[in-house]
Amino acid sequence: MQYAPAPPNVSRPRWPRQFAQLILVAGDDAARAVLWAKVPADWRELVQLHIAQADGRTQQHVRQQEKLRPAVRTITPTFAEYRAPVHVPGNAVVAAQHLAALRAAIHSPRVSQ
Repeated sequence: MQYAPAPPNVSRPRWPRQFAQLILVAGDDAARAVLWAKVPADWRELVQLHIAQADGRTQQHVRQQEKLRPAVRTITPTFAEYRAPVHVPGNAVVAAQHLAALRAAIHSPRVSQ
């Protein structure tokens, strides 16, 4: 977010830079045109230079702040397609042998010692 600079405490500008400050602070084009009309002819080039430098600094500041801004994430997360679990029938004889071995290990005298 960009804030407007505080209005300078200049009632009647005496220097080209003060004219440039007033023109930069002016909100709309009509107000700027009125202020441009009041700039002495021999100072217009300097005032234009000051305004161009201020605009360049403002743009540089905006570019620097945009670099610090985190990147926008436009990529939506991808999800894997659902696959139904595949039923693999087991071997009842092998399962019974493994259970018998586990039961024997539980009831062995070595475990109870």
